[in-house]
Amino acid sequence: MNRRVQIQHLVTDQVFSSLGSRPTGLTAAEALERLREVGRNTVEVRDRWRLGRSLLRQFTNFFTLLLLAAALLCGIAEYLQPGQGMRLLGQALAGVALLNALFSFGQEYRAEKAMQALREFLPAKVEVRRDNRIHSLLAEQLVPGDLLLLQEGDRVPADVRLVRVEGLVVNNAPLTGEANPLALTAAPVDSPLNESRNLAFAGCLVLRGNGEAVVFATGSRTEFGKLAYLSQAVRREIAPLERQTAHMVRILTRIALGLGLTFFLYGIFSGLPLWGNLIFAVGIIVANVPEGLLPTFTLALAMGSLRMARKNVLVTSLNAVEALGATQVICTDKTGTLTQNRLAIARLCGPLATTALADHDQRARLLHWALCASDIQQVDQHDRGDPVDIAIAQQARAENLSLASDWSDRKFFPFDVEKKRSAGCDRIAGQATFAVKGAWESIRPLLRHLDQGSPDDPPVTEEQLRQADAVMRQLADSGYRVLAVAGRSLPAAPTAETTQDTLEQDLCLGGFLALEDPLRPEVPAALNRCREAGIRVILITGDHPATALAIARSCGIVPPDTSDEEILTGQQLEQLSTTELEDVLQRGVRIFARTSPGQKMKIVLALKNQDQVVAMTGDGVNDAPALKAADIGIAMGLSGTDVARASAQIILLDDNFASIVAGIEEGRTVFHNMRKFTNYVLVSNGPEILPYLLYILLPVPLALSVIQILVIDLGTDILPSMALGQEPPDPEIMQQPPRGRDFQLLSPALVVHSYLFLGLLEAVWSLGLFFYVLHTGGWQFGQELAATDPLYRSATGITLATILLMQIGNLVGRRFDRRSGLDRGLVRNRLMLLGILVQILFSWALLYVPTLQRLLGTGPVAWPIYLLAWLGIPLIFGADGLRKWLSSARA
Repeated sequence: MNRRVQIQHLVTDQVFSSLGSRPTGLTAAEALERLREVGRNTVEVRDRWRLGRSLLRQFTNFFTLLLLAAALLCGIAEYLQPGQGMRLLGQALAGVALLNALFSFGQEYRAEKAMQALREFLPAKVEVRRDNRIHSLLAEQLVPGDLLLLQEGDRVPADVRLVRVEGLVVNNAPLTGEANPLALTAAPVDSPLNESRNLAFAGCLVLRGNGEAVVFATGSRTEFGKLAYLSQAVRREIAPLERQTAHMVRILTRIALGLGLTFFLYGIFSGLPLWGNLIFAVGIIVANVPEGLLPTFTLALAMGSLRMARKNVLVTSLNAVEALGATQVICTDKTGTLTQNRLAIARLCGPLATTALADHDQRARLLHWALCASDIQQVDQHDRGDPVDIAIAQQARAENLSLASDWSDRKFFPFDVEKKRSAGCDRIAGQATFAVKGAWESIRPLLRHLDQGSPDDPPVTEEQLRQADAVMRQLADSGYRVLAVAGRSLPAAPTAETTQDTLEQDLCLGGFLALEDPLRPEVPAALNRCREAGIRVILITGDHPATALAIARSCGIVPPDTSDEEILTGQQLEQLSTTELEDVLQRGVRIFARTSPGQKMKIVLALKNQDQVVAMTGDGVNDAPALKAADIGIAMGLSGTDVARASAQIILLDDNFASIVAGIEEGRTVFHNMRKFTNYVLVSNGPEILPYLLYILLPVPLALSVIQILVIDLGTDILPSMALGQEPPDPEIMQQPPRGRDFQLLSPALVVHSYLFLGLLEAVWSLGLFFYVLHTGGWQFGQELAATDPLYRSATGITLATILLMQIGNLVGRRFDRRSGLDRGLVRNRLMLLGILVQILFSWALLYVPTLQRLLGTGPVAWPIYLLAWLGIPLIFGADGLRKWLSSARA
């Protein structure tokens, strides 16, 4: 017999028989044998090799491999001709590769530790009956056949079949996505597994009542476990930044290796010594590879992740910082993300009108009757019970009504799944009263009056009932969860033998309670920012279509006049092919209701087929596959399940949709800043490469040594790059449309601007001063100079100093694409001021401080020549400003 399919159809005796159990529970020996057979009740969603692969991945990107290859060439050169400083250079290059890899790994490890702090979803201990005794066990020791005891506040640790129920109500939202409480029964039902009211599933919360249940599935065999493993089977695609970085690295690597190999062969055929060619090959590679760029990328992403954390956005993967900024579509859940995930009474309505009751006495009577049919306990000054009952109690307090009952004969009839209502007896204003609340269709046949319920009042007419039907429909269509409340006065207190059926006679309809999960107040403004930013928001929920439409209208996902024809239900979605679904999305449908886990993933994949960068939010186990399939998975930190958090790249610590928008703004800022400092760093490649090309093509000295290039790339350029990475968001950044998947970090325009405009300008001015110093010192074209020659050391020193100073003008210009960069923000960016100060001091020290002269192979120049180097700052800043002005004029 297939227990997974048929367990809900069986009566209690058959349940025990089919699972090899009994009302007294399993014996210790039976439980131990089953534990050996089926394994522990755990769902391991973590990838145990994740961190190991992360560490290995840091050493396999092109930049790191290129630096390691250059370090290897330095080792070979040191072996062939010791004492030329190549060992130190090789160690520096290898150290850069190692430090960058370890830093990137450290950021991912930090995020992993933060994730571990959130892994508290499934219960640690449970109570089971074994050998007819109650035992407290670790949840992972449960086995099929165990008799589990459930009570209010418990989180169900496995899939179970109820065999005894006393007012048991659970919240299946973590699994099904529906926030509505579900009353359970121990009777057999003829319905599919996931819709059976005699089953409770792993991960779901017991809201009220107690009961006993037989475990029929544990670990990966539970619905929770199946979804967890489904999410693991989904392979996440490479993040946009990874693609961009890989593209940029490939281009720069090809340039470096192409130039290095070409001129190495040129040198061989020209008769240059092997030693000289090796130095040249290493120099070309080092000059073309911006060694500081990847560490700066990592630092920018790390700083972005810290800023996001301050906005309640925890990043578990650094690449997700930028990926969130590339978002074009947000697929969001409703409960807890757009709403506050708590029920509240939105309106108290009379029997015949949807307008709120204005009369205080009528409101008080309606609430008193609703309280009479509720069961609220106070625990540590907090309400405990069904969420509906808690909402009623909170509304009663808001209207200064007393919740206390001094009637010892108070009687409560828990919610009955068949009757679809709960009831109770209490004393109200000294009068014994019976009241009932629940579904309108279950209370409608019990009504006799619409007024005070006096025997002298006329009976309710069919026309009045039709009017009440219309009130109910209008409230439901507005997205409210609607409860009808009825009651009557009792001539005397009920006895212990009095039944609910006996009391449910001659009832008077008090009115309707319209409940809602309130919208978060900041969500409409956040959605408006999404519209301005060109980001499409799609609501995907397991809730009723009317509820979904009402929420979508109220928060601004769809216009107020949107009809229910613009909603696609899970049943309709199931009938669509992927191509048809893409057409539906292209048509603009933005609401999907009653969706299943597989359907959520189907929507995400259809959007990705349209080349959209998709962010998916979710909190339940049912969201995990879609979170994994999306470009950016966003899980809830407060209400989210462990499986959802493990499948996501971003965790909202406050479960707030507005935090997503703040994260998108931060992600866009990070990407824009990365383009700024990429542009800034690549500009210095021009004056680094050109000296080597002149050296191999013409009989002139080498203007820059490899060590001096590393001083720029790994020394003075790092702080300014980090400062650009800290630039605040542009005020207009959220008014721009999102960039597409094919938008390149290293675009042709950026390459031309970096190498052929500003880079060439830096190269010409710095080499001009190099040859000026040589010429004034008596050097003749074609004359060879030793590396220790004072004239050569002074010439190469002024070349390096000029590049450092011109990078200051480049830095200020890179702050904005169209503005000059000279504003108060420059002064507020302390890291940028520090970077400028370091460049100034270092440009002076390398010329005039003996220790640095010996280390870098530089020498002093006359002060007027050093002042000429300073003219490079307004030269490069002014040239770039003129380009910006011409670009704006053409636009």
